[in-house]
Amino acid sequence: MSIDRKIGLELRDGHEVGRDPNQMTAEELVALGHSAMSPLKALWLRCIDCYGGSLKSVRDCTSTDCPSWPFRLGHSPWRKELSQERKEQLRRLGAETAATRITDQKYGAQIGTDEGAATTLPDAIDGEKYPLNLVGKEEGA
Repeated sequence: MSIDRKIGLELRDGHEVGRDPNQMTAEELVALGHSAMSPLKALWLRCIDCYGGSLKSVRDCTSTDCPSWPFRLGHSPWRKELSQERKEQLRRLGAETAATRITDQKYGAQIGTDEGAATTLPDAIDGEKYPLNLVGKEEGA
């Protein structure tokens, strides 16, 4: 498959320049041979490209003045290691978020739209009435 690199270019003042990727569609980026990835992975892949695909050469790189050098092994040395407590907190939060999604899908909750916060919930779940209405007042108060 040949890649039409012109997709990524535009004319400005009579010269071809690279388009702003934020103004391109995902389909255009894919047509150029790109795929979604983290910036860190992109840096790491650039280092591999710099050394012609040699992972050993990337590992042994001596270009310490290169801005990508600290990231060449695929992680950020600037990012602090998370404490066990924080990791556990994030695991719990992830589990709670997943449980909320499953409950919302099962019972038809819709939370948040482009038009604003639209919330629709059933009057009861498994026969149990909600103890609070949507504005937070006790039912019947």
